[in-house]
Amino acid sequence: MVKSTSESNAGSRLKIVGLIWTLLECNLVAGNIFGFASLFSVLPRYKIYESRCKILSEKAISDVTTTITSDCRGQIDEYQLAFALGIGFFNLPAVVIGIFGDFFGPRSLRMVGIALHLISWLSLGFLQPGYDWLILLHTVFSALAGMCILLSSFSIASNFPKTRGLVTSLISGAQNSGSIWFAIFQVLIEKDWISLSTLSFIWASFALPMLCSAMLFFDWHFKCTETSNKTKSTTHEVEINQKEDSLARHLTNPLFVVVTLFISCLLLTVSFLPVVWFPWIMHLTGNNIKLSNRYTFIFNMSAVLSIFIAPICGFILDFKANRGKSQQILNISIVQTITWVAAIILCIICMLQSVTAALTAIAIFLVSRTMLVTGCQAVICTTFPPQYIGTLLGLMWTTAGIVSFVTYGLTRLATNPTYAWRAWLVILCLCVLMGGHIIQLWRLYFQSKKQTKTELKINEEELKTLKSSIDN
Repeated sequence: MVKSTSESNAGSRLKIVGLIWTLLECNLVAGNIFGFASLFSVLPRYKIYESRCKILSEKAISDVTTTITSDCRGQIDEYQLAFALGIGFFNLPAVVIGIFGDFFGPRSLRMVGIALHLISWLSLGFLQPGYDWLILLHTVFSALAGMCILLSSFSIASNFPKTRGLVTSLISGAQNSGSIWFAIFQVLIEKDWISLSTLSFIWASFALPMLCSAMLFFDWHFKCTETSNKTKSTTHEVEINQKEDSLARHLTNPLFVVVTLFISCLLLTVSFLPVVWFPWIMHLTGNNIKLSNRYTFIFNMSAVLSIFIAPICGFILDFKANRGKSQQILNISIVQTITWVAAIILCIICMLQSVTAALTAIAIFLVSRTMLVTGCQAVICTTFPPQYIGTLLGLMWTTAGIVSFVTYGLTRLATNPTYAWRAWLVILCLCVLMGGHIIQLWRLYFQSKKQTKTELKINEEELKTLKSSIDN
């Protein structure tokens, strides 16, 4: 008995250590792509896509000094393209990644993520003029690696059945805050403390501890039957239960469908702003590169607050969830409503042309992005069986990825920051349309609440009837 208790305690400690380590890895490698805009001011130092700059004028100050005025919008466009592709590829192949994870297990998926991580950071490490295309390789493979690490990390939530919403939110928050590292890179490089290639090789070396954690904390395969199935008394009952709990049933679940559509449309707000942030802030500061870099640093470093905002979302989703379906729908409705309102406000704020609006947008962006990503992922992870989480999340992110490729088209509307409001107006219209999802959720809540009351009345009447029959 004592031995059994000690083994149980050791297992619990290992689960907690595994969770902490997973959160650390998600922060370090799963969300880097979203902070890529910080390198927009760093890459010109290394003459990446310098050929896209157009010389406007040359003025000789002395025999040895010449002042050259150039237009480098084309250079920034290439960086934006790499960024937009990275965001798109973070989402697009997620369904394939999810199915792979469900079929081969989270450990196998993590191994793939580690390999992609190595390719990504080695590409950035060897980046130099003449090999400008390596930047595209970095963003694409970094995005793919991030999704592999993220989806495999969610499997660890099954170790904490009572707090799955909170654990999932913590993982999402850790991933969201991963964008801070490029902001830190920016500061270190601009102070000439370290080079981009050195930092890239350091990040590539994280593959080794990630490999160790994959072997220690993750399994090769998922168990494809729920615990409830194992407790059935007959094989026939187990077969029926498994048949009812099919993937197709969950894919056609109205909640899954609307959550997928919801994140697909609202994700445009939080994927478009990082892409256009640097040109926008440069325009607002009158092309003051020093001030723009400072605001960009604030923009990216603010992501660290996601670690604190995400658990709030998890607490809301887990709040009295054991009361039943009605309470769960209420929690989901609250989270999704806050997310929707924040997205609407963000679109409106980003149409304004002032530094104050940009700083306000940072705060709203942080809440909107964290609530959107954390909330939708937590809804999937807490509502559906663990063995289907990879596929369901993958399909959700793939759908969002297809829609997010609109981001690159929207950047064409925002080439001149003065007219960027046109792109934001398109996104705003899509967000307003998603108000139908919010109405549907609250309608579903009131229906379930009414149904619960009806069931309680029926149960009370049955109890009274049973009691009277016993008395007679």
